[in-house]
Amino acid sequence: EVAQKLTPRRIHTQIDYIHCLVPDMVTIVNQPYYWGVMDRYEAEDVLEGKPEGTFLLRDSAQEDFLFSVSFRRYGRTLHARIEQWNHLFSFDVHDPAVYAAPTVCQLLEHYKNPDCCMFFEPMLTTPLPRPFTFPLQALCRSVICKFTSYDGINSLRLPGSLKDYLKVYHYKQRVRVRRFEMDKQPAIKITTV
Repeated sequence: EVAQKLTPRRIHTQIDYIHCLVPDMVTIVNQPYYWGVMDRYEAEDVLEGKPEGTFLLRDSAQEDFLFSVSFRRYGRTLHARIEQWNHLFSFDVHDPAVYAAPTVCQLLEHYKNPDCCMFFEPMLTTPLPRPFTFPLQALCRSVICKFTSYDGINSLRLPGSLKDYLKVYHYKQRVRVRRFEMDKQPAIKITTV
């Protein structure tokens, strides 16, 4: 006996993104509390024994996030990823009640006021200055990126490796979601009786 059965409906989703450079990278690099590449364990060592509210900004070790803030609260060092959605930066982009800002520095500035910090949010009252300066290459990158866009980097007359270096501090912004229903095709099921 041969029976014919329709396969279940399949939907394909396509998400289109644009790439955007971090809007205030020059300001970030010039902040004494920005330490650049540092993992959570190094941050914990540096912040050990510091007073409540002491903080530093560092590059996030997780691929989907650009920055994390490490801070002292409740007698220990805590860490919070900075998320991005709709060109806004926040500690929780999925909760509309959580503060969001158009730049990373504006976000951190908001949390410097202890009255604005709920018990579960970062309290960033005392920046921990880094004891080093960034190399000229990193400073130049932030200035160049201030005057171009992610796609604009491709038109610069520079070697490919330098273009890749300029694109490091970027985020993806979703611009469109399309769903396509795939054609229903009959599947043939052969059953022996």
